[in-house]
Amino acid sequence: MSLSNSIAWKYFFKRKNNHFINYISGLSILGLTIGITALLLVNSVFNGFEDVLLKMFSRTNPDLEIEPIVGKTFEIPPTTIDQLYEIEGIESVSPVVRETVLFEYENTNLVGQLIGVPVDYFQTVDLTPFKSLGELELQVDGTDHIILGDNLKRNLGVIINDPFRTVQTYYPNNEKNTFLGRQLLKKQSISPIGSYSAIQAGGSNNAYAPINYVKRLLNYVSNEYSAIEIKLNEFAEDKIVKKEIFNILSTDDITIKNQYQQDEDLYKLMNVEKWVGFAVMILTIILIAFNLVGCIWMIVIEKKDNFRILKAMGAEKKDIKKIVFKLGGLYGLSAIIVGTILTIIIYLYHSYFGLISMGEGYIVNQYPVLLEWQDFVIAYLTVLIICFVAAWPAAQRAANLTFREKK
Repeated sequence: MSLSNSIAWKYFFKRKNNHFINYISGLSILGLTIGITALLLVNSVFNGFEDVLLKMFSRTNPDLEIEPIVGKTFEIPPTTIDQLYEIEGIESVSPVVRETVLFEYENTNLVGQLIGVPVDYFQTVDLTPFKSLGELELQVDGTDHIILGDNLKRNLGVIINDPFRTVQTYYPNNEKNTFLGRQLLKKQSISPIGSYSAIQAGGSNNAYAPINYVKRLLNYVSNEYSAIEIKLNEFAEDKIVKKEIFNILSTDDITIKNQYQQDEDLYKLMNVEKWVGFAVMILTIILIAFNLVGCIWMIVIEKKDNFRILKAMGAEKKDIKKIVFKLGGLYGLSAIIVGTILTIIIYLYHSYFGLISMGEGYIVNQYPVLLEWQDFVIAYLTVLIICFVAAWPAAQRAANLTFREKK
């Protein structure tokens, strides 16, 4: 062990003559420990929510989604859809139409998004794990049915599988040559057969119905769609599949989004929230570090004669500074070790026993947590840098002490 390490080790572990310094030293370590523990746990909660969202979106979003860049719809002929099926890696292709419409049930009105999909759509996007009531069948014995998101069902007061009441859907009547007295809204009726719950933005305010039913309501032509949703098999590479899709469609008017890009705004918002939380915790640790500044400063004052003797024996300023900086580093390392142990204990206890619950009405019963090694690295570096910066004023003081200075 080098001389600077030995001296810093001694100053850190040996009790100081001034008992007040011992108290400040303990409070500094305690504060830094609480700070790094809180930093790691807060980040683990953000990671947990992100993991829950990723798993949810992997089931409720298609692997790839083709959309027009300009406008709400584009025309795709059946031959092109057949060509998409021939691409290696594509398991299923579902053309969809979607539009904001007015829903009515027993004189209760609500605006939501109506999504028209093929009857085998749930092979592309599996909503089975999120089924709330009824069945996920868009067509039974040739009769069209609608599947409602939970919010839409609850706010409309819909009773699933009620044989006497239906959901009415309204959309502006865009037929040409209208005349005075013609209804401004086109109306169609459909029976509710099931409901589902989803957490993506507006997901529970959506409703699924057979694509032909929705096209009739919207007056779309046969080859007109809002998007093409694609499911890939487990061996497919989305970059290669995207390239082949562009070759088939041969147009610059479309965009192809993966699961992340379909909810990109939400992911960006979550990252912003995570970094804001990180910044708040860092600010808290910096405020706690003011105790450490005073603690190291008082140690230097108490040991000033020792530093003078070291300089008289030939120690250079950089050697004196090195001792003080290593002393600050020992405070940081102590907080890191204790904080890491405390974080792991709380994390494991919460994972197995649910320390903090989310309450009723949420998808998960307790706050999701997930520790990632990147968070440990960032937290460790942050605490060590703060400790070294906190030691800098005292290091300057110790390096500038002279043997002639009066006591």
